Amino acid sequence: MDPIRQAQQHLDQAKEQLRQSVRQARYEGRTWVDIGRALGMSRQAAFKRFGEVTDPVDSRKITGVPMSLTEIRTRTEQVFDLISTADYDALEQMLHPDVGPDLTASTISQVWTSVLTEFGAKESFDDTHVVLPAGDRIEEDDQIMGTVVGVTTLNCEAGERMGRVAFDDRRRIVGLLILPPDYSPLPF
Repeated sequence: MDPIRQAQQHLDQAKEQLRQSVRQARYEGRTWVDIGRALGMSRQAAFKRFGEVTDPVDSRKITGVPMSLTEIRTRTEQVFDLISTADYDALEQMLHPDVGPDLTASTISQVWTSVLTEFGAKESFDDTHVVLPAGDRIEEDDQIMGTVVGVTTLNCEAGERMGRVAFDDRRRIVGLLILPPDYSPLPF
């Protein structure tokens, strides 16, 4: 067990060294484009993972809420399970209060009815993962600021649909899409 503990310790140290290196690069005037390029990600992905923002009202540091990718993947599938079983009361509890009149139980029901008539009932999920709104896939848990999107393939009786759920930093639904798997461009 010691090699496992040591490997975990080395991983934690490497993550901290990376965070410190990014802070140093920002202090030296490097842009998020430079940092993202060095990390093989977009500038938005680099900022959302490592950025620091100060609240102009009280000068407090605004940090991301630690994200559990497992939790976001689970919640994404839960959303589509609730839709497919018409449990709109439970779904409404997950909605952000400001999503507006476009994301109502009636609207969701109408969209799901069209999925049912074209592709049949949902049978399973495939490749459920988490991305940033810009599309960059998030591969590991970290502190992420702002919105993330859970993405899954909805395997139905006669075809597939892509399901996308945008969650705010309190894990409330702020957007919901059911689209063809190759749909582009994506609004989030």
